[in-house]
Amino acid sequence: MNNIFQYSKMKLENGQLVTTETKMIDQNKLTSECWLIQFNGLDACKNCELLNKKDCGGKNIRKKLLAQ
Repeated sequence: MNNIFQYSKMKLENGQLVTTETKMIDQNKLTSECWLIQFNGLDACKNCELLNKKDCGGKNIRKKLLAQ
C-alpha cells in the first residue's frame, strides 16, 4: 500500500498562494512525535509556541537531532 503524501509550504505573494517547497513524506516512517519536526527538521521549532513547554511533542526527537 502506498502511504506517501505530498507536504507543501506556501506563502502569500501578491494575493496569490505560491508553493515555496514540496516534499514527499512516507507516512510509514512517521512516529507519534512532532510531525512538523519530522517534516522540516529543527527549523520547525523556531516559531513554535510549545518549544520548551510541557506539551511539546518533539522533546525526544529534538534531543536526537541536536546530538547529531
